[in-house]
Amino acid sequence: MKIKLVHPLWTHLPSVVALIILVIYILTTGPLPAEAPVHFGFSGEPNRYGSPWEVFGITIGLSVIFILVSILFDELWARQEKAKSFNWLSLMDDIFVPFMAGVGLGYLSFLKSGDDSFSFPWAYALPMVGGAVALAIILDTLRPYRPYSAPLTIEDSPTLKAEIAKSLKENASFVYWDYQNPFYVSLITVVLPLVMFLVAAITSFSQIWVGVVMLVVGITLIIPYGGQRTLVTRNQVAIRWGILGIRVLRLKITDITGMTVHEFQPLKDFGGYGIRINREMTAYYLRGNRGIKITKTKGKAVLIGSDHPEALLAVLQGITGLE
Repeated sequence: MKIKLVHPLWTHLPSVVALIILVIYILTTGPLPAEAPVHFGFSGEPNRYGSPWEVFGITIGLSVIFILVSILFDELWARQEKAKSFNWLSLMDDIFVPFMAGVGLGYLSFLKSGDDSFSFPWAYALPMVGGAVALAIILDTLRPYRPYSAPLTIEDSPTLKAEIAKSLKENASFVYWDYQNPFYVSLITVVLPLVMFLVAAITSFSQIWVGVVMLVVGITLIIPYGGQRTLVTRNQVAIRWGILGIRVLRLKITDITGMTVHEFQPLKDFGGYGIRINREMTAYYLRGNRGIKITKTKGKAVLIGSDHPEALLAVLQGITGLE
């Protein structure tokens, strides 16, 4: 099945052009030395030697990854926006890639000069970044707005309300669970900890403190495994996260003054996913663009992301008696 992109790819031209410029300069500079300084201290003195291709390989590889990640985030932005707005996330690769290209050009100049120390190449990096960002802003301004409507399943609220009312009447200890556990959470909480543990095992032989830090980071990354679970009882609404069931929200039913199904733009409204705060509300979600907005007697409103917002709304209305 062919995937149709909503966000145009030509908005990434500044970062792609910067990377192409670096590659052209590498190929036309002439043969690189077999061994040269590849790492430097704060003073610019070399502290490790190796093949220059190591430096350029890392630079080009990271740049390609940033461009691909930026394409992904730009596509998410375009599919979520309800009206044309400036996509500040589009600048991610247009800052990083030209910066890395500028550093690469400075490193090439260093290799050709034969100097003993390396001075950070701001004269290359800053103009590259400035030009790329300026062009990126212009291109995003020219970007057309393409409305995107994802398939939406609206659950039958009257039927749900009847079923929930019956369950509330029959069960004294009523409990309702709502889950959000997207694939990326499982990926992050399984793959990244394994990488951290591997790095910890390798580095612990030479630098024990680095191994300890990597071990702690790996263990910490496991905690969100299992995603977000929203629990509704007769007395409270609670949100728990991860394998340990860490409670990140507890809201008394008596503190709720209203609730409604709320559509939002995760990237524009909150800048990402997870636990997010803006001027109007505190949000808890891991995917999607729909949830329940709850107003309280005191403080900001609360937004709870849900894959089944109509069901969650019906439960809350049944519990609170509010419409």
